[in-house]
Amino acid sequence: AGLSVKQVQKLASERSPQKCTDFIHQISFYPPNYLVSVNEVSKDNRTYARLWGRAEKGKCVEVQAPFVRGWRLSMLAGLALDKGIIASMVVEGSFNHDLFVQFLREDLLPMMNPYPAPCSVIIIENARIHHSKEVLDLVEEFGKSFTLF
Repeated sequence: AGLSVKQVQKLASERSPQKCTDFIHQISFYPPNYLVSVNEVSKDNRTYARLWGRAEKGKCVEVQAPFVRGWRLSMLAGLALDKGIIASMVVEGSFNHDLFVQFLREDLLPMMNPYPAPCSVIIIENARIHHSKEVLDLVEEFGKSFTLF
């Protein structure tokens, strides 16, 4: 009756439409070249596993794929509009809070400018490893950047 099978899209239950609106409003005051976006990507044995497939009606779609994540590489990078990637760090495994702080201290913050200037505002996603007084103190210690979460 008008229904079809679709892939489920997972949305974070912690997501707040009001906070998203506030963030968009707040960030609109900065020139685009002031912004440096920080994000993590990773690759493991399941990265390219198919989620969709085709089969004859009434038959299942089957594919052999690893169930075990196996070896994982993760990369954290700072991306500036006019300059591209200005800092990056690759680790075996996943990033944790200490590695994130190390990336800020050794790689990203030295490549940024004092606020207000191009490459002076860090945009960091709302992951738990990014939230700490240590992160805010580090940014302040460098005296270079304003941080948005």
